[in-house]
Amino acid sequence: MPTDQDDADALFGGAAAPPAASSPFGAKPTADGRKEARVRADWQARVLLPNDRIVELNVFDISESGIDLVSEQGIPANSVLQLALAVPGLNEPTRITPITGSIKTTHMTVRGQLIHCGGTWVTLPGESRDLINQWLRRLRK
Repeated sequence: MPTDQDDADALFGGAAAPPAASSPFGAKPTADGRKEARVRADWQARVLLPNDRIVELNVFDISESGIDLVSEQGIPANSVLQLALAVPGLNEPTRITPITGSIKTTHMTVRGQLIHCGGTWVTLPGESRDLINQWLRRLRK
């Protein structure tokens, strides 16, 4: 799994801004009737659309089985899309680990000027899943 800034820049097409100095997650998991509690996140993300266009997004919240992304641009619902995330380091939040996988988008919801897009994981390599699950465990304590 790539861990240095050059690998992150290559994955995200240029200089990836480091995460903010504050925690990359909010303090409490959400509990809004979903199958799993999700935790808030503020990570950079990108999806690759079927027409080879890349859309910049941010992770709004995340769980073992899915993700909520937010952007000013919509992405297609009910589609399988390639996704890249910039995950902060567990011990060094300013050092990101780029991970890739795919999601099936499940819905789009407009909230003000932002569009939320929910998705479920289709593919997520084992090491990437482990890193996300470590973040989830840490934040649910």
